[in-house]
Amino acid sequence: MKDTLGLGIQARVTMEDQQFSSDEVKLIEVLIPPRSTLVRRTLQGAGFLGRYRSAVLAVQRRGKILRDRLTDIHLDAGDTLLLQVSKTVLSRLMKASDVIVTNELTELYLRKDRAAIALFVFIAVLTLTALKVVPILVAALLGGVGMVLGRCLTIEEAYEAIDWKVVFLLGGIIPLGLGLEQSGAARWLAYTLLAPFADLGPLGILAMLYLLTAVLTEVMSNNASAVILAPIALSLAATMNVNPRPFLVAITFAASTSFATPVGYQTNTMVYAPGGYSFTDYTRVGGPLNLLFWAVAVLLIPMLWPF
Repeated sequence: MKDTLGLGIQARVTMEDQQFSSDEVKLIEVLIPPRSTLVRRTLQGAGFLGRYRSAVLAVQRRGKILRDRLTDIHLDAGDTLLLQVSKTVLSRLMKASDVIVTNELTELYLRKDRAAIALFVFIAVLTLTALKVVPILVAALLGGVGMVLGRCLTIEEAYEAIDWKVVFLLGGIIPLGLGLEQSGAARWLAYTLLAPFADLGPLGILAMLYLLTAVLTEVMSNNASAVILAPIALSLAATMNVNPRPFLVAITFAASTSFATPVGYQTNTMVYAPGGYSFTDYTRVGGPLNLLFWAVAVLLIPMLWPF
């Protein structure tokens, strides 16, 4: 386009074509510390581009990529910059006080000679789980060990693949669920919330049972939610002299609709970090989905399993 249309490149930092395919060029992530001179200044105004001869590819703030023109963004403490730099510039950045180099992004290295081993381990994990030889957690752990022993992954790569944010998230939310269950707080909460709706009849109780189960299962395991609420449902059904099956169906169905938090179910947590989601993404999408399922269940359960 430059040769054909007579265009000129106005970038402050340029790289020749051969540099992009060279081992001398690196992709790195740097963090803006609180006392950096870059805070509240733009990249252009602070002279960052000319000083470090680096190409800024993206700016991330609180987990979100900023879409503004990069040179016009006023940087803040905690911002993460994706830079393309040469090896010589990388050594200067490592010593700089304005930024902290947090990660060097390397290209994906394909170990084609280990593909057969990786495929075998993958199929073995699926087979052990499908045939119920071992639980899926045990099979997955064995598969991870098999990948390392088969040299499909190195110990360093396996360690770096662990997302510690998810580990700490689970470390906080699992004790919360256990505390609600073992202290009796969940059972007390269920009785307290359901008591005012006793006069609404079986349909009203079914709707509230479903809603309460769906809320509890977002912070507790689905099994624990069902175990806590099932005896309450049986007691309410006996008091109203109605068939308890619709109540139990509503509880079991609601306990399996954990859409509104990343810790509601294992698969939610598994895709939380790789998908780049935030906690509110689950609430924004999963909340309305939960309400939709609630409305459909309240409508159809009494028709399929009459009181």
